[in-house]
Amino acid sequence: MDRNRFRPALAATVALALGLPILLGLGAWQVSRGQDKARLLQAAGAGQELAPIEFAQAAAQASADYRRVVVKGRFVTDRQGLLDNQVRDGQVGYDVLTPLQVQGVPGVLLVDRGWLPRGGRRSDITPWQTPAGEVTLIGYLREPIDVPLVTGTVSESFGALWVVAQISPAHLQQHLGVQIQPRLLRLAPESAHGFRRDWPLTSMPPARHYAYAAQWFGLAVALLCMYLVAGWRRGRIGSGET
Repeated sequence: MDRNRFRPALAATVALALGLPILLGLGAWQVSRGQDKARLLQAAGAGQELAPIEFAQAAAQASADYRRVVVKGRFVTDRQGLLDNQVRDGQVGYDVLTPLQVQGVPGVLLVDRGWLPRGGRRSDITPWQTPAGEVTLIGYLREPIDVPLVTGTVSESFGALWVVAQISPAHLQQHLGVQIQPRLLRLAPESAHGFRRDWPLTSMPPARHYAYAAQWFGLAVALLCMYLVAGWRRGRIGSGET
């Protein structure tokens, strides 16, 4: 390209200098998110192939999120709650949260027993049974998901049932007056005493992140091409060429 004929406008140069790094950065971020999700799915798949370990062993590990865990205890039947805004196949419902007393463990372990639908009113909840004696559960220890702009305070109650929009051990400790373990137990599909358990591991698969990355990189290329074409045309006009 003849440099004498390439005369980009100052505004176009500023737009390129500001826009190109942003678009490339967004594309790189989506690639990184896709790689993180791919590693997560790989770790989850590997963990589910392993034999379950005892709760005490898993609780001592910094992260055993995708390893099946066996735990024995007694449900606290009078302090159960509901996780709000849970949707399956277009049907609104709740996840049932039941505290579990485990021998030798301070406070209670919160157990997510799975999803149940609700009726037209928020208080129309499908009845369920909770055993009173000792139970043996199989599940996965998970850090509670932090939902942006959503608090973990108890929003309402239906009789003895409390309702939260997200699980916050600190808020639930204040409401229930008992220590809550920092991780909760999601019941595995093969465990007894649960309901529908098809939680997605991720809200967005790796392929979608990579698709978004391609879009951002494509916009970056388009911006650069427009800058070069506009500068070249401006140079031709300035030199008197048509």
